[in-house]
Amino acid sequence: MQKRIGKRKRKREVEFEREREMSYYSRRTTRSSVKQRLQYIQVIQDLQEEIKLLQISNEKLNGVGLDDLSYTELASLKSMLNEGIPNLEEHTDKAFEELSVKQVVECDVMGWDWLNQKEKDDLAYQSLQAKRRRELRNKARELRLSPPQKSQQQYSYNPERLMLDIDSLKIEKERLRLLNQRMIGKELDGMGYFEALVFKAEVLQGLMNATRKIERAWLVNKEPISPGTDMMVTL
Repeated sequence: MQKRIGKRKRKREVEFEREREMSYYSRRTTRSSVKQRLQYIQVIQDLQEEIKLLQISNEKLNGVGLDDLSYTELASLKSMLNEGIPNLEEHTDKAFEELSVKQVVECDVMGWDWLNQKEKDDLAYQSLQAKRRRELRNKARELRLSPPQKSQQQYSYNPERLMLDIDSLKIEKERLRLLNQRMIGKELDGMGYFEALVFKAEVLQGLMNATRKIERAWLVNKEPISPGTDMMVTL
């Protein structure tokens, strides 16, 4: 009888010790999870701020939201766009030569009708991409300028969901960074002829908008250009 009581007692002691260890491990795991979640949220907030700055720069390079720029900043923006155009034109010419060589072979195999249709499809696709870029830019600007919401942004408690959010933000950051670089004639590798052709039209539109804004600012303020002053643009 005493042996049975002793066994039960030891069993309860073992179970109690196990529960205490699990409780301690659970508390440590919870603290670790909370810390990790806060770290993920900080990364997300940092990426969102970087993306915001890139969005503002992209708007200005496309000739949007120029009202808050001084005459000198407008002149700097125009200079940046002007300096990148020769590189973009050179790349477009090179891409056209590469495409022409490729088309000679394709024409022999597929015929002129197929080749002409392919050109139309490629140009239509790149025009659609330009339209999507414009829509994304307008949407981002609309959200940024809209009145702030009272409720704070809600973040997931699922670490996998937070990691997916981080990955998505990194992709968007790189997309905007590359767009801004290409707007000033840099990092053009990988752009085909039709993509470069449509993109050059976007750059020229941004340049035209900046030029018009400069002319209006000069008529209003008669402010001289200060050479060597660069606009604060996140590239």
